This record gives sequence, C-alpha cells and structure tokens, in this order.
Amino acid sequence: MDFKKKHHVVDLLFVIALLFLFAFSAIMLIALGADVYQTNVDTMQANYDRRTAGAYLVQKIRQADENGSVRTDTLKGSPAIVLTKHVGERDYATWLYLYDNMLCEQLLRADLNPVPDAGQKILPLRELEVTEAGPKLLSFKLTLDNGETEAFYLGLRSETAE
Repeated sequence: MDFKKKHHVVDLLFVIALLFLFAFSAIMLIALGADVYQTNVDTMQANYDRRTAGAYLVQKIRQADENGSVRTDTLKGSPAIVLTKHVGERDYATWLYLYDNMLCEQLLRADLNPVPDAGQKILPLRELEVTEAGPKLLSFKLTLDNGETEAFYLGLRSETAE
C-alpha cells in the first residue's frame, strides 16, 4: 500500500495564520510590558524627586542645628536658608537658595556676600518658600520640577540666637 500524504492549501494557511497570531501576541505583550515599565519609572522618578528635595533640606538643617545657627534670609529676592558654623577662628555660612529653577548651595565665610550663580546646583526646583512659622519652627513649600507641591514643617532642636 502506498500511503502518500496530500498537502492542502488550507493546512499551510492555518500554520501561517497561527504563526502570525503568535508573533502579534508577542509584540502586544512586549508593548504592554514597556508601557507598564515606563509608568513605573516615571512614578519612581517623581517619588525620588519629591523625597530628595525635602530630605536634603531637612538633613542640611539638622546637621547645622546648634546654638541658633539656622536662620532664614533672602538672596536677590528669593528666600534662602543660612546655616552658620564656627570652624577654627572663623565663621562660615552655608546658603541654601533657589536660583535659575535650581536648588543651590554655597559655602563661604560668614562675612562675605553670596553670589547666586556661584552656588553648587543640587536639584531642579521651581519654587522654594521658607518662612519662620514660630520661634523654633520653619515652614517649607517646595514646587518640584514636574509641578507637584510639597509642604512641611521643621522644628529646630537647638536654642535660637538672641
């Protein structure tokens, strides 16, 4: 007996259609995965920016918070935080301020005036508001680069300057 298989066009079309269906499903799965991944990256970046700006300011103030060495000031009309530290026989001031949509830091002798564009750029920030909400309480309002706003209070632990 002679058993010869007959190939039909329908069998070939079915295999090709199945192959295209598999390829289409794989491409759609990759596209969905990339979209989910991009959303996660954007959310993580926004959270990082939000936490970093506030945490940076809090940490710098906590490091310098002794004997009334933390005060608010203005630099070219923009609010600033001035952290004074006595080293050796001199006083040094660290200025934290907003300049050109960047949070900047500048360390210099306390008797010198800061130059805004000479500061070290820390991170992007649209707006910085710092006010003294009480004798040992600072109020912060930060507007991040993406437009989100964060507000918080920071209590000073040391004695205030007289």
